[in-house]
Amino acid sequence: MRFKIPVVVFIVLAVVPLGAGLGYAFLYSVGLAGAVSKGFTGRHWQAVLMDPNIWGAMALSMGMAVVVLGLSAVLALCTALVLRKPLEGRWAFLGYLPLTMPPLVAAFWVFQLLSRGGWLSRLMGFERPEDFPELVNDAAHVGVLLALVMLTFPFLTLLFLAQARAGGLPSLMQAAQTLGASSWQAVWRVAVPVLMFRTRPALLLYGLFLVGAYEVPLLLGRQSPRMLSVLIAQKFRRFDLLELPQAYVLTCLYAAFVVLVVLFNKSRKN
Repeated sequence: MRFKIPVVVFIVLAVVPLGAGLGYAFLYSVGLAGAVSKGFTGRHWQAVLMDPNIWGAMALSMGMAVVVLGLSAVLALCTALVLRKPLEGRWAFLGYLPLTMPPLVAAFWVFQLLSRGGWLSRLMGFERPEDFPELVNDAAHVGVLLALVMLTFPFLTLLFLAQARAGGLPSLMQAAQTLGASSWQAVWRVAVPVLMFRTRPALLLYGLFLVGAYEVPLLLGRQSPRMLSVLIAQKFRRFDLLELPQAYVLTCLYAAFVVLVVLFNKSRKN
């Protein structure tokens, strides 16, 4: 019985509210609930699926998540493998300091640093702000990319360090070198595959978190193109009630995407 109680508590506190919320969102999206409900309809789903701006927002969010996760993973791997001993010694606390910065604070910091009237443009001596490259609220979302990498890279570094200790990575690399592998081969053919395999579920879940990032693209991104989270929030906050069903459609689509990715990862593990 003691093993069943935590499961029941988890279902009551997590699964039931989440399922109820998603169920209401689906009913709202098909016209069976909400202030503008007039009976079952699929026009809201059709409007969303036929809107190229929404598909562009989805592609931008997923592409940003892939690029941020890739860059952060490369930086974190290099840091964890090169600076493993210092980060596990007296300087270990330095790895945790960046994790104390909320996304909104990081976005404000990047804005102050990279905007045309910010610190970097002044340090470089630009006489006119418009001469400085547009790195914030730009079409390429450079500011969003840098801010998300700044938030993701420290977390992945600590994750790789923890998995290196748990997996006995130093012993594996030493064994590979004893058998004739060079230092580079031990890193590339032993350390990197082991760390990526052990952290794959965490990387996948963090990638899903990046797809739904909100504060950073809200402050540093553009209104067009917009990332998916910003688009959903704007549809919820508009005064036009006809936008609400579309917001719920997008919520259902994002939830379905997350569930499918998690199930796909679980099936691959099995």
